[in-house]
Amino acid sequence: MATSSSPADPGGSPACPVEIGVLGSARIGPGDPRHDAARTLGRLLAGQGWTVVTGGYGGLMAATSSGAAAAGGRTVGLPMSPWVHLTPDPSHAELRWSEDYAQRLAFLLATRVAVALPGGIGTLAEAAAVWAAAQTEPGTARLVLVGPSWRRLVGALASELVVDDHDLALPKMVDEIEAVIPAVQGLLDVPTPPLGARG
Repeated sequence: MATSSSPADPGGSPACPVEIGVLGSARIGPGDPRHDAARTLGRLLAGQGWTVVTGGYGGLMAATSSGAAAAGGRTVGLPMSPWVHLTPDPSHAELRWSEDYAQRLAFLLATRVAVALPGGIGTLAEAAAVWAAAQTEPGTARLVLVGPSWRRLVGALASELVVDDHDLALPKMVDEIEAVIPAVQGLLDVPTPPLGARG
């Protein structure tokens, strides 16, 4: 298994394939339809020739990675060196270790698009970091939110936070796994432009 400790170049040349990050709960296991959907997503992403980058551990991360690996895709995990009580899922062909959360986020932001599946506080925090960076940074990851729970959450944010339609249009929202591929491809073809610093 390959290892690395520096953020990947997010380019899309043959020497540096397109990398798609996938965020999701580590607590959702086999037998849950969301786990099956994550495995399907991994297969679909691999079918496009894209490298699948996940947090490196279990749950929906492992489901996506194993789905991609079973389809012959390239998989990368982003485990944390201090988390000695956790073992990365073996479906990841490469591990990019991080010493702290900031380094892990740098790896995530270096992907071309991040896809957020159902999750908890960690998934929310990572999706929010991608969303915030997309507001101001032209070369960072763009965001796809998958499932009705994200749509409801964005609706709540729209009513409770100081945001406008431009902020809310940055993430692409889809309800079904099968809609992820065209959403990602659309962002690869025409990335949403950053809004610029707002102070």
